Amino acid sequence: MIEEEHIEALLYKYVKPEMVLSFGTGPTNENFLKKLGLFTNENNMNIKVVPTSHDIGFLCAELGIKTVSLDDTEIDLAFDFVDQVDPDFNYISNETTSLIRDKMIAVDAAEFIVVCNEKNFVSQMIFDFRVEVSNFAFNKTLYQLMNLGEAHAWKEKGEIVKSETGNYFIDVKADSSIYSIDDLDYQAKKIPGVLETSLFIGFADRALLHGENNLIMKSRMTNEE
Repeated sequence: MIEEEHIEALLYKYVKPEMVLSFGTGPTNENFLKKLGLFTNENNMNIKVVPTSHDIGFLCAELGIKTVSLDDTEIDLAFDFVDQVDPDFNYISNETTSLIRDKMIAVDAAEFIVVCNEKNFVSQMIFDFRVEVSNFAFNKTLYQLMNLGEAHAWKEKGEIVKSETGNYFIDVKADSSIYSIDDLDYQAKKIPGVLETSLFIGFADRALLHGENNLIMKSRMTNEE
């Protein structure tokens, strides 16, 4: 988990009054939103949030943060907490309730920051990734994904986890010695029924790397800040 003082440093550096913000759909983003709410209230900042999940929208209402639809605005700044990042700023984000919404936010944001443990800033990613798929003929899609590696439904309490829009998730473990991240994303999306993957290629502008004692911000332009 990222230390609270690191989150505060991030908020002070990047969050400005009147901004429109958004986040990925995973539960860590909900904890981040709580700290954002305290920060903006203490500093009298009038911000708005594009909610990507029902839980984030409900939490915004509890915190007194205004929400706005993505159809009606442009996002100034977005964050996501991710599993791995490589030096080209490609990343894997498996903590999600909607990969489709996560990528829409990443594309729309004027600036997009991913937050990752510094030990997971790696030259070669391990391709344990997640796929959002249609629930129609789910098993057909699952069997075809097995051509890429070990694949199984993401389940909790014996039930397949559903996305914000009612789709299903499949976890895939692919061999990084066979595939590049670009090839893997392409091959997965060729399969009918696959809607989106947790392989994010070229979305991040900055990567915040945190550890026990360090906070490092890397920028796409300079690769270091």
